[in-house]
Amino acid sequence: MHYREAFNQTLKKFGIPAKSLALSSGVQECQISQFRKGKDLMAETLFSLIAALPTEAKIYYFSCINGESMLDAVDLRSLISSMSVDRKSEVLTLIANSLVENQTKPESASLMRAV
Repeated sequence: MHYREAFNQTLKKFGIPAKSLALSSGVQECQISQFRKGKDLMAETLFSLIAALPTEAKIYYFSCINGESMLDAVDLRSLISSMSVDRKSEVLTLIANSLVENQTKPESASLMRAV
């Protein structure tokens, strides 16, 4: 996937507004908008934008460019230790919700009985 398309997809997926990214990266919001619409950026500016993304968004961005999941290459222990307490809580909630959803699906119930 092209780096601009991956960037747009990443911002959409993670709900990152250009205004917020502009504040955290130091890149003007109009530059971000122009880049998203097709204008090229200096490499340094793109690197600033990527550096300002949350860790999960960075992983997703590079996975899009690479064409495959980079999660296999991520050291989960380091990733988790770098998260804030709020972010860790969010991750635990997501995991718990996923487990509950899997238990309530009919196909998983039949699989559980088979085991």
